[in-house]
Amino acid sequence: MNKFVKKLALLAVGVSLSFTSIEATTPHLAQAQKVCQSYRVTRPGGLYVYIQSGKRIITTLPYGNLVAVTGLSPKGYWARIRYLRADGLIGQGWVAARYLRCFQM
Repeated sequence: MNKFVKKLALLAVGVSLSFTSIEATTPHLAQAQKVCQSYRVTRPGGLYVYIQSGKRIITTLPYGNLVAVTGLSPKGYWARIRYLRADGLIGQGWVAARYLRCFQM
């Protein structure tokens, strides 16, 4: 029984260290937001922009389009963005944060 407990403890420590290293190597969008001013759309088919808590699509941003992130949902799955509309005005809405990547000139 003593060997089993030791192996279990080592397994728990290993799993804990694995999760710690994953968090350290993959910065959260909120942390990256402090460094990045612009983000690029990375979804090949374009990215839907929603209003009203994801209930209505207002536009689709093309792949490679640049946006500014102005906020995040509590869990970080959604990003509030500002983008340049086709008519030259500034639009805003919500997009899936996983399809945005930092863009630095």
